[in-house]
Amino acid sequence: MVRTLLSAKSIAAILIVLVGAYFAGYGRGPYERITIMFVTTLIALFIGTDQYVAENVTDDKSKVEEEVNRLSDLEQFQIFLDACIDAALIVENAQVTHANKLALQLLGSNIVGKSVQIAFRHAGAIERLSDPDAQHDGRPIRLIGIGLRDQQWEMRITSLDDRQKLVFLSDKTGAQAAEKMRVDFVANASHELLTPLAAIKGFIETLTETEAGAEKKTRSRFLKIMEDEASRMQALIRDLMSLSRIEAEKYRLPASLVQMDSIINEIVGPLRTGADPRGQDLIVTLAENLLPVMGDAGQLRQLVSNIIANAMKYGRAATPIAVKLEPSRSGSMLALTVADEGEGIAPEHLPRLTERFYRVDSGRSRAIGGTGLGLSLVKHIVDGHRGHLEIKSKLGVGTTIRVLLPVSSSSAIVTPPREVNPRDVI
Repeated sequence: MVRTLLSAKSIAAILIVLVGAYFAGYGRGPYERITIMFVTTLIALFIGTDQYVAENVTDDKSKVEEEVNRLSDLEQFQIFLDACIDAALIVENAQVTHANKLALQLLGSNIVGKSVQIAFRHAGAIERLSDPDAQHDGRPIRLIGIGLRDQQWEMRITSLDDRQKLVFLSDKTGAQAAEKMRVDFVANASHELLTPLAAIKGFIETLTETEAGAEKKTRSRFLKIMEDEASRMQALIRDLMSLSRIEAEKYRLPASLVQMDSIINEIVGPLRTGADPRGQDLIVTLAENLLPVMGDAGQLRQLVSNIIANAMKYGRAATPIAVKLEPSRSGSMLALTVADEGEGIAPEHLPRLTERFYRVDSGRSRAIGGTGLGLSLVKHIVDGHRGHLEIKSKLGVGTTIRVLLPVSSSSAIVTPPREVNPRDVI
């Protein structure tokens, strides 16, 4: 309609010129005819120019609006992609047209505008993204080898139209590692239980034989081994139950006030008077006026017991085991430190010491009755109490374990940092 109206203006301008020429022919003199033609020509030019400008202005305005709308849509779409928690990209006719920052980090900063063969370099992904007839419903497709060689990804493809596909890539490496840890845990637990059970069964069968069972010395030795294996199995089951209970309650913050110095005395007292000579090597130093921590008394007893037991087992005989409890530098936490003098642990083993059933020396650990869950339990208890665990060791020198536990919040707020005046309580 606008185009039709503007064309009418052009015709009107031509008619005005013709009319002007007609009247100019009847003019009385040359000046009058020139004036008539000049005026009518100006009018015609004005009308024609107005039509031309209006037409071009309208076209330019339309083009600008279209470009603005297009850029706005692209910007909004890119914002949507960048907000995705997974790597996300758009593939059109087997070519990457859009990608968010995570996708650029994973596949390369120059993948936009490139074919899927160049962007992905993975046969499975290329096959599914380059097939124009493929039907996509968003079901997960597992891919291994995108990014690092062992990384595992889950790709989901959704068709936007006949040409465009929306692709999401989710990193499942962590979930797979957690699943592997669960499977390994079940396998290790089964193995640890079957080993003493097999020993007990074997010695029972031996004792049922007339000759072996009749000899008192042999019978006593076998029964002692069976008792030790049964105790080891009992300890393992107890640790497994404790670990299960702690994991089930890991999101619940303990809400009881616990005096850590009292717990240390409860643990150390029986050890000093017990049959194990290593109990005499314990040297306990407690700071004065220690603030209570917010915690679970039973779990904190287990934490202290496990750490001290480890020091007694793996430290050299007749060497001191230093147990110290004092406020942290800021005064907002209590620091429990247990240091032994032993063979120490190589640096490559330190990050894995809190893994379930991880042992630096499997043979030695089993020989001294370790279950392989002690430090794993300690780590779970510390995490459940919102604390921090540090393990330092030096080969040939020994190992130091330090646990930081928050004091009760009300006390932490009103109590300023202070100098520690240690006293030996044992």
